[in-house]
Amino acid sequence: MGSGSLNAMSVFESSWRPNLTRDEAVEMVKDAIEAGIFNDLGSGSNVDVCVITKGNVEYIRGHSQPNERVAKEQSYRFAAGTTEFIGSKPGAQAGGAAAMDVSA
Repeated sequence: MGSGSLNAMSVFESSWRPNLTRDEAVEMVKDAIEAGIFNDLGSGSNVDVCVITKGNVEYIRGHSQPNERVAKEQSYRFAAGTTEFIGSKPGAQAGGAAAMDVSA
């Protein structure tokens, strides 16, 4: 069970009922996985479904892609020297690196 599983379980618990059709069950699973995707930053970004029936296994890759990546609007590269550098190791005080004065 992954980090989005609690979100997914809430959909299963609220949506499951006996005798779901195949399409209703696939839709419920999609909704459950999307709940994990949208409510947990550690979850993935697309929905793959595997339908298992007696004598058959069906893989549906890319059933839903709610967070499809798009091209960045601009470059996020910054010129050297944009951010002030205060020492060889951030937060290091031992070994000669001076502490940053934050009293001002």
